[in-house]
Amino acid sequence: MARLGRFIRARTISDAWRRGLNLIWRQGAQITDERGTRIRELLSMQVVVEDPYHEMIPAEYSWNEERLEEYAQQLLSGNNPGFEYTYGERLRAWSLPGVPALDQIEQVILRLKASANTRRATAVTWIVPVDACKDEVPCMIVDDFKLRDGCLHLSIFFRSHDFAGAYPANLYGLARLLQYVSREVGAEPGSISTTSASAHIYEHDWDFVEKMLLGKGSYES
Repeated sequence: MARLGRFIRARTISDAWRRGLNLIWRQGAQITDERGTRIRELLSMQVVVEDPYHEMIPAEYSWNEERLEEYAQQLLSGNNPGFEYTYGERLRAWSLPGVPALDQIEQVILRLKASANTRRATAVTWIVPVDACKDEVPCMIVDDFKLRDGCLHLSIFFRSHDFAGAYPANLYGLARLLQYVSREVGAEPGSISTTSASAHIYEHDWDFVEKMLLGKGSYES
């Protein structure tokens, strides 16, 4: 039976990752996805990280700081080094065939500078005419910024979220994005919240997750 609607409030990225894995592992339903891959899944899981700049990299995670910084720079950049797409390309150079590229992050910054209380500082990665017909499509769909009391908060919607393999890298990159936008608008970076329509653990990570939750494992992707 599908499980849905779980909430985690964590202090750090590392804490959020471990608690999210524990929740999915213990309460998630086992299904087989459209690729024939077995997963454990929770629907509509929300995680709030109150301080994303301490304990940014879980000790059990295989990516080191250098690799995570490369990922973060890719998220901040509109360049595409030969991939089907990158989040940075969609955020910094969103375009339709025949339409000039739009830097959505720059638009977010302009909106926040124009009105600190705006509810319109939102960027999207989904391009309907492109992604509606493809199999390889973005997992992260919406990035929304809210500036309140001098603090900038970031909320993200994921249609699909590989929690074991991708969550720490996603949050590290998003923390750098939040830092950048905060600096541009003269605010303090605040919390990062994710809503994952499908928060899941792939079968190839089950052994690692089980060992980690028992205090015996380190992550190898």
